Amino acid sequence: MSSCSSTSSQVAETDPTGQYERYNEMLGEGFYKKVYKGFDNLNGMEIAWCRIKITTKMSKSDPDTVMRLCTEACLVKNIHHENIVKCYRSWIDYENKIIHIITELFTSMTMRQYIMNHVLVDVTAVKKWCRQILNALDYLHTRNPPILHRDVKVENMFVCGNSGTVKLGDFGVATVLKPGHGAVGVFGTAQYMAPEIFRGNYNQLVDIHSFGICVLQMVTGIDKLYGECTYKEQIYKEIMAGVRPEVLSTVTDTQAKQFIERCLSPAYKRPSAKELLNDPFLGPSVASTSTVRTNLSLMPCSIRDQVDRLVGVEKEVEFGDRKVNFLGKMKDRVMIRIVLSIIYNVGGNEVEEMELEFSIQKDKVDQFVMKNIAKQLELSTEDVAVAIEIMDQLIKEVMCNQNSAYKGVLNAQNLSDEDPFSSYYEYYDDKQKSERMSNCFGKLSKLSKLRTFSWLFVLMDYNIRMHFSDKLIPD
Repeated sequence: MSSCSSTSSQVAETDPTGQYERYNEMLGEGFYKKVYKGFDNLNGMEIAWCRIKITTKMSKSDPDTVMRLCTEACLVKNIHHENIVKCYRSWIDYENKIIHIITELFTSMTMRQYIMNHVLVDVTAVKKWCRQILNALDYLHTRNPPILHRDVKVENMFVCGNSGTVKLGDFGVATVLKPGHGAVGVFGTAQYMAPEIFRGNYNQLVDIHSFGICVLQMVTGIDKLYGECTYKEQIYKEIMAGVRPEVLSTVTDTQAKQFIERCLSPAYKRPSAKELLNDPFLGPSVASTSTVRTNLSLMPCSIRDQVDRLVGVEKEVEFGDRKVNFLGKMKDRVMIRIVLSIIYNVGGNEVEEMELEFSIQKDKVDQFVMKNIAKQLELSTEDVAVAIEIMDQLIKEVMCNQNSAYKGVLNAQNLSDEDPFSSYYEYYDDKQKSERMSNCFGKLSKLSKLRTFSWLFVLMDYNIRMHFSDKLIPD
C-alpha cells in the first residue's frame, strides 16, 4: 500500500458487512465496469473491487446486457476452482443500481502481457499453462448445467510470475447452457470467436476454439493473428469461411501444431477440454532435475541420500495427481540403485519412497518396470509406456556417467581412450550376454601387458572404493 498516493488509498466505500473496503485507486476499466483496489479487513489482504453501474439507458434499451451483467455476479460467486479467479463476494445495490463483485487481486500480468514481455516462451511452460486453462474449462463445461465462458482470450488469463499459476477470469459474457438448447448471440473478441457463434445454436466447444487461438499466440508470440485484416468485419468473414490464421503454418513443433489444429477443427470434430488433456502434446513432461526433490530438501534425509542426489541422475514425471521422481546411481559394476519418490496430490507434502536395484546383466527395462513399478503404482497402459521410456533414459545416463568415470581414470593413467567394457555396458543390445562378455574380454586381451596390469590395478582400486563407500556412507 506504500505505493499508493494518499488520495488513491483513501477508503471510498465499505461493503454491507464491513469486511471489505474500496479505495479510489483504479486498477482497470472496461466497457461497463471499473475495477478498484481494496482491502479485506478480516483476512488482512488486498482485493479487487469491481463496480458495474446500470444506467437508465441500459435498463430501457439494452435489458439483455443487464441480464448478462447480473448473470456474471451470480455465476462467479458459485464457481470454485484453483485455475479460476476467486470471487469472495458479490451483491447488487438496487437503490443506486450498481453491481459489486469482489475478487482476489492478481498482481502479476495477464497472459497477453506475459507473452509480449517474454517473446521466446519455452514449450514446457506453454504445456503447463494449457493444462491449467483446460482444467478450468473442463470444470466449467462439466457443471450441471454447463457454463460457457464465451470470451476465452489471453487478456482474460492471469499469470502469477512467481509460481507459474494461471487463472481464467472475466465472466462478463458467460452464460449457462439450458438443457436441450444451444446458446445464441454473437459474443467474444473477434479473432478468438468460433465460426458457429455467427450461426447461433452453439455449445461449450466455442471456448475450445478460443483456447486454441490462445495456444497459437503462446507458441508464436504473435498478438494479432489476422494481421492481414484491417477491420473486425474482415476477421468475421475469414472466421465464418473457416480460414485459419496464416501464422499456424509457421509452427514447427509437430505435436503443438496438431494440438492447435484439433482445437480449431469444426465443431462436430472438436474435442472437449477433458479429451485435450489427454492429447500427446500435453503428455507427461520429463525433467532432467526434480523441482519437487529440491523443495523437499529441508526434510530429514541420510548422508547417502544427499550424496546420491549430488552424483546421481534424476528424472521426474507426472502420473495424474502424482509426481514420481526417479533417482539412479551405480551401486557397483553391475547393479544400479534406483530410488522412487512418489509425491501424492501434486503440491502437497505426502511422500512415499521405493528403493529398487536394477541388474545390468539380468534385468530388461520393460519387464523391470512392469514387475516393480507399474503394479505398485497402478499405472495405466499409457503411463507404463512413459515409465519404461523414463527408466530407459535413466539407465543409459547412469551408465554413460560411469563410462565417463572410467575414461577419466584411463586418461590419468595415459591409457587408451577405448573403454574395453563399453560393449558390456550396452545392455540394451539384443546380443547374448556371452557374446558381449566375449567381445569385452577380447578387447581387453588386445591391450599390452602393461596396460592389462594397469587395468587390473584400476579395477582393484574401484572395487575397494565401492566396498568401503557402503561402510562410510550409512543408510
